[in-house]
Amino acid sequence: MEPAPKPRSRDLVRIYSIVKAHRAQIRDGEAWQIAETILEESSKRKLDAFLISAVIQVESGFQHTAVSPSGARGLMQIMPETGRALTRALRHEMGVRPAAFKPEWLDNPFVNIRLGVYYLHDLKKQFRDLNLALTAYNFGPAEIQNRLENNLELSSEYAGSVLQTYRNLKSKQPSF
Repeated sequence: MEPAPKPRSRDLVRIYSIVKAHRAQIRDGEAWQIAETILEESSKRKLDAFLISAVIQVESGFQHTAVSPSGARGLMQIMPETGRALTRALRHEMGVRPAAFKPEWLDNPFVNIRLGVYYLHDLKKQFRDLNLALTAYNFGPAEIQNRLENNLELSSEYAGSVLQTYRNLKSKQPSF
């Protein structure tokens, strides 16, 4: 006799639906694992799982093998040097040696989500503003800090795109 499957929360089902809507060919088990990782990591870092889903949608369209022209990799499009630094920051939690980091790790959707959620959380703490944190996620925190210190214009296009996607995802009902 097989054990009964554990009940799934409404948010988990909705995030699973988002993953499947963008990657219909993905195996159900992997889609559930990605949804669970988004929900767990978001909860751990006190971020909304639908916000993280929006970042993933805008960054990669849920394609875990995506590589940008500038070299950013994975679901949340993390630059290899940023990934190395994040791995160093999370070494105890992840149980890895930073020296062992390889850019290919960023192609693993579970590692990528874990690092990306931590990164956005850290940026939100640093800038104390979600729009600035999202802008820094896209342009890099040093660039945003420099622009703030020198009263230079900041583009809100990326943050606006993520927040609009977030509102859309948050308001939709599961599609199955």
